Amino acid sequence: MTKKQILTLTLVGVSILSSLSSLIAQTPEWSESKRKKGIQVLTRPFAGSNLDEFLGRTEVDASISQIVALLTDPASCKNLYHQCKELTVLSGTEKKSIVYLRNGAPWPVNDRDLIMDRGFEQNEKTLATVMKIKRLDSNARPVPSGVTRMENFEGVWRIIPLTNGKLKIEYQAHFEPGGSVPQSVINLVLTDTPYESLLNIHKLVEEGKHKDTKFDWIKEPTGTNPK
Repeated sequence: MTKKQILTLTLVGVSILSSLSSLIAQTPEWSESKRKKGIQVLTRPFAGSNLDEFLGRTEVDASISQIVALLTDPASCKNLYHQCKELTVLSGTEKKSIVYLRNGAPWPVNDRDLIMDRGFEQNEKTLATVMKIKRLDSNARPVPSGVTRMENFEGVWRIIPLTNGKLKIEYQAHFEPGGSVPQSVINLVLTDTPYESLLNIHKLVEEGKHKDTKFDWIKEPTGTNPK
């Protein structure tokens, strides 16, 4: 390799490192909003939006399949997801589907709804499993009277096996509710949505809900034996 080629490669490497450092520096830091009952909630500014994104995290003694079953159970609207009024699978399977969601809101704010794509992926090496959810521009379900369709929603549930035999559960999302919503309501949603949903997961796991559920497309960590 000539000196000119070495110099070129060096300059390219420096440029890439500089770009990465710039991106890292521009990423806002998470700020803790709540920590209670083994659940942590954080928020941070979201690029291009006036609304923050949230991240809730906790640890549970469960199998990956149990958590997936809890997240996809038709009863999860009432038992798991905070402020959920309706969660209907319009098409697809547990692994990938199109879903209609309607969430309640305190008076006088309208309920919000959306149609979203929901799909699971599992890393073959780490066995970390994610459920990605994203708003679809679809009219498969008309907007009910008195309801405002959300302008955007994108989130992810992460189910991460830990070395202590537990699972780390993370729920991260950002949304644009559309219409007019008081900042006080937005602040409550950013904290309560991840906190209450993760708290409900703890309750359902403790009750043994879906403890024996298995999915043939999910590989469990060796030695998984949830209580």
